[in-house]
Amino acid sequence: MGGYATADGRFVRRGMLFRSGVMSMLTEADERYLAGLGIATVCDLRRPGERRREPTRWCEPAGVFYWSRDFTESSGVLGELLRGNAGSADDVRARMIHLYGEILVDHAPSYRFLFERIAAGHVPLLFNCSAGKDRTGIGAMLILSALGVPRATIVEDYLLTNRYADFSRLMDRADAAFAVDAAVMRPLLAADADYLAAAFDSLDRDHGGVDAYLASIGVDAPVRARLQEVLLD
Repeated sequence: MGGYATADGRFVRRGMLFRSGVMSMLTEADERYLAGLGIATVCDLRRPGERRREPTRWCEPAGVFYWSRDFTESSGVLGELLRGNAGSADDVRARMIHLYGEILVDHAPSYRFLFERIAAGHVPLLFNCSAGKDRTGIGAMLILSALGVPRATIVEDYLLTNRYADFSRLMDRADAAFAVDAAVMRPLLAADADYLAAAFDSLDRDHGGVDAYLASIGVDAPVRARLQEVLLD
């Protein structure tokens, strides 16, 4: 996540922020690559059960600070939807649009910690969830918003998921977990601009806007200025 222009003409510094999916299957070459990035902090946004099934093992041997949080979330009912009657692809897509508003509430404590680590200078920082798209995508949206990156650019960054994600592996994992038709699963796995638009709409409708939401998780004007010192050129 870097190289993006902000509204005031600065640029997001490269090599400071990375968003990722699950990292339980890293090869030795992968671990060497990550070591070369100099990552100081990993923030894992997944639920406890997800972390147990697919643990992140490389951080401790590499001396990287690893953070996660034990919690339950209302947005976790998506899994129950798919295990039961998932319905059509349109039904899943509608549920995903609703989910993006719930994530802002469920993961507010995680996003608070994410901002605290960045503001304290504990970068480069990698943050991940299972697919690197939903919980992580909203985290990226909030960080880039705090830096003054325009919404259109934030959406472009989010949609890069569709270029870089290993959808065949994600589909295999989802099929093993839910046994749902691939066409029905596709809206769950893809990055869709309407999903992020739903998050922005929720911020404006339910939280008083991006600035008010950021302030509610501790990102006030001084913290925002510090974030910009750390992450902008």
